[in-house]
Amino acid sequence: METKGGLRGGLKERLGRLKGGAPSAPEASASFAARVQRLRRGTGRVAAHGGSPDEQALAEALGAERLAPGVLRREERLALSERHGAVALAEVPGALAELAEGPAVERVGDPVGDRDGWIFLDTETSGLAGGTGTWIFQLGVLRPVADGWCLRQYLLARLDAEAAFIEAIAVELGGAGLVITYNGRSFDAPLLATRFRLAGRGDPLAGVAHLDLLARVRRAFAPVWPDCRLASAEEQLLGFRRAGDLPGAAAPQAWLDWLRHGRIAPLAAVARHNRWDLLSLAALAVPLAVTYRDPSATGAAVEAVAAYHLARGAPELAYAVLAGYPSRLAPPARLLLADLHRRRGEWEAACRLWGELVERDEPAALEALAKYHEHRRRDPAQALALARRLPPGAARERRCARLAAKLGRGSAMPP
Repeated sequence: METKGGLRGGLKERLGRLKGGAPSAPEASASFAARVQRLRRGTGRVAAHGGSPDEQALAEALGAERLAPGVLRREERLALSERHGAVALAEVPGALAELAEGPAVERVGDPVGDRDGWIFLDTETSGLAGGTGTWIFQLGVLRPVADGWCLRQYLLARLDAEAAFIEAIAVELGGAGLVITYNGRSFDAPLLATRFRLAGRGDPLAGVAHLDLLARVRRAFAPVWPDCRLASAEEQLLGFRRAGDLPGAAAPQAWLDWLRHGRIAPLAAVARHNRWDLLSLAALAVPLAVTYRDPSATGAAVEAVAAYHLARGAPELAYAVLAGYPSRLAPPARLLLADLHRRRGEWEAACRLWGELVERDEPAALEALAKYHEHRRRDPAQALALARRLPPGAARERRCARLAAKLGRGSAMPP
């Protein structure tokens, strides 16, 4: 899943190169099926690589059912006691409610409904460039049910079955109240909307609240991790490392191998990759909920989490994140905490933090403490002493001039 920004181009471009040139964008979707069929007509080559696609054999290998010719669905029930890495899936609903409710949720449309409408969603596609030439060939959905979890995977096994495939996933997605993805706001959701539009259908996710966990991971961990790929989040937050996983970038080739040669094993590996994506997506809700309560517990960037709460209109959450360990905060986080103390009228605590930073000649602390002495203590002499330590510039000169005037001096600047 995390590779959805890394592959240049898609299946249509590779097929075009096999034919001697890439197709133009307007004709890409319409000509895709014809090009694959032409490639499959080479019976000698097909036989050498295992023969034509056998949907029944594929369904049996995946443990799936055939909903219609070319459309398979695999369903799996998971108990509440199921674990993924270090996380018990029974903890997910409570953690997700914490992430999805309150002032810090990203909303696209209507308010988040109850858990019966929550769906974790991930797609596998013919390429990662997006647009009308990119096909969704697998859609996975994980949702909470009364006795645990239901995981469903829909597979497009024939190009001419896309209408039935779209119909099946439209039914699956109907009634969703909250969709949770990893990079889905930028990739999965727009691509689904495109495929529904090309099929002449409305988008069942239009207006549905969307929680993209990649945004939450980036906010909290981008300052401290080398990258925020799903694999990194799995390892760091879930204690889960994939063994023998098919890279997401290899999924388009696996589907092409099925369409051209009937190869089942690579497509089965895609289904396992998609299943892991969904389970990781759900499990991540638990450490992320902890992170946004106490970023130090997961090694997140404390200032970044506090700034997130503040930007979302939750100063009390920002204060709770910072106030527990002020001595361990970096200067920017101390400044933020001091400002939150100021907002709460806790002037002694604010001045203590500003004073510590003034010893390092921190400009923002110098300015804040100068304002405090000027406006609250009515001590322009102390305010001027602090203002004179500010970095040179027009703002410093104006402040010093005003304070000197209050003291009845003729010059704001030192001799």
